[in-house]
Amino acid sequence: MNTISTTPDVDPVTFLRIAGQGATLRTHADLWRWLQGDVQKWLPHDILLVGWGDFRSGEVQFDIVSSLPGLRTHLCPSQRIGPLVNYFRDCWVAAQSQPCQLDISGCGQLLGEAGQGWAASPGVPGMQTALVHGVGDARLGGERIFAALGSGLVPSAGPGALKLILPFIDSALRRMPPAPVRQPGAERNQVEQLVVRLGALSERERQIMVWVAMGKTNPEIGCILRISEFTVKNHMKSIFSKLDVTNRAQAVAKLTRMAAYA
Repeated sequence: MNTISTTPDVDPVTFLRIAGQGATLRTHADLWRWLQGDVQKWLPHDILLVGWGDFRSGEVQFDIVSSLPGLRTHLCPSQRIGPLVNYFRDCWVAAQSQPCQLDISGCGQLLGEAGQGWAASPGVPGMQTALVHGVGDARLGGERIFAALGSGLVPSAGPGALKLILPFIDSALRRMPPAPVRQPGAERNQVEQLVVRLGALSERERQIMVWVAMGKTNPEIGCILRISEFTVKNHMKSIFSKLDVTNRAQAVAKLTRMAAYA
């Protein structure tokens, strides 16, 4: 994970034009056209994923803006996208609330069904990088996380570009009604079976296992997730019991292996 706080060299005329267009957005269609226009040349990406809500309680919503087949908010179940949004939020917190660039080429197994969310859509190239930034929401007591996902390398100033353009995306989304979200339906049994195969881990336990797999200690995980070290230890005991293992290395190996065969 690379944290980049610098802003890119921006042509003032170009930025004013982009900002002016962003201030007039009223619908999701307007937002999509804007992101596919001049913004794409400045901040190239394939998918814009936005998540918001109370991440501590798990009450998180999301919106997806993309031209790729099958990647629409109402087509992507929250069971798959939720863990991905939480992961991006955790990375942003770990980067001290600064824009960060992530290598997500190998996140599929660690994030369970979230990784399968992209793979389930035909014609979707593998996402390689994510530019992540967020804003606090003092009025609603939550946060809003923005992730620009791409299938290739991004310019070195990409995170800075996201930081400059994020206020316009945020304002536009607040002005428009939220996009419909897919409700659990025919695939509910499949998702439930996957959860069982992965040891019935809770959402918080999955988040902890992501950071365990990245080599973080209990105090570090507690700092990232804003919970006590004692709480992390209790979650780890529960994880060991559910996965029938005795240590962290065994837990990571078993969870990864089970996700691969699920």
